[in-house]
Amino acid sequence: MTSLLDTTRLSRRSVLAGTAATIVVGSRARAADFTWRLGLSQPVDSPNFIRLKEMTDRVRTETGGRLDISMHGGGVLGSDTKMLAMLQSGELEMYNAGNVLGPIVPVTEMPGLPFTFKSPGDVFKALDGDLGDYIRSELLAKGIYAFRWGGDNGFHHLTTSTKPIRTVDDLAGMTMRTPVQEMTVDFFQALGAVPKKFPLSQLYQVLKDKTCDAQTDPLFLIVLMRLHEVQTYLSLTNHWWSGFTFTANAAAWSKLPDDLKTVVERNVRISALAQRRDVETATGEAIGILKSKGMIVNECDTSGFKKPLGAFYAKWKGIYGAKAWSLLEGHVGKLA
Repeated sequence: MTSLLDTTRLSRRSVLAGTAATIVVGSRARAADFTWRLGLSQPVDSPNFIRLKEMTDRVRTETGGRLDISMHGGGVLGSDTKMLAMLQSGELEMYNAGNVLGPIVPVTEMPGLPFTFKSPGDVFKALDGDLGDYIRSELLAKGIYAFRWGGDNGFHHLTTSTKPIRTVDDLAGMTMRTPVQEMTVDFFQALGAVPKKFPLSQLYQVLKDKTCDAQTDPLFLIVLMRLHEVQTYLSLTNHWWSGFTFTANAAAWSKLPDDLKTVVERNVRISALAQRRDVETATGEAIGILKSKGMIVNECDTSGFKKPLGAFYAKWKGIYGAKAWSLLEGHVGKLA
């Protein structure tokens, strides 16, 4: 499994090896029947980029160069919002989506509802199964083909620059950077915080500038983004899960021959499972790394977080719909 401390070195080796392989294959193999682009906002030293780069290299090799998928990481094609629009229009064939699909298909947010799932294994049991099937069908109706096997981002915790979060009362009036999805904004408002929406690309700067006092992210991402430089406290809350949905433009996918689809599906699964293991390993290392960087870590009593959420769950049950809510509760129990 990939160590977080070795991620950058592995990434550089993978990129260089992949580039060399492309040159060799290109010099002796037939021209590609299909030339696709894969966009993602995650950096080249992230498990997402590394494992998807391995996937595209395997696909190129196993198809004899018939399908050539080029990698475009670190947001070089634009913001997540822009890449999602490009995917829908057919300008981009593949895209690794984080928490950006909600405005198009609200039920994609359901695995991230606060205090529902207990572990990544529980989440993926639902997403690799019936709840995921429902979400994928809703995405397909919007012209997006979602692969069954997605990636992990981990459970979120809170970091702050002003004080530790020990109970829900400590959130009162605190400015909180949130993702752009409205569900996350509603959650923090219900707890008395003052949410401010900024994309991930602006996270470090808004914390450095004190535009926001606090933020929510998984442990390994806190390490990768060096948030210990702009935040003092890490409060362990485990309040919600986030992950990645690997997607293709549905029209482009439908034009791909079945034998190529089989190769892609198999290799997406291999890379997704490897990425999940990478994140599990990196998450296990993260607290020790952050402590060594000077962050002050505390356990948070989250029992009070759940008390104000009755109306919150009722609202989002109405938005997501009874069928999707029933599928969710089949995995996590009664919510509202």
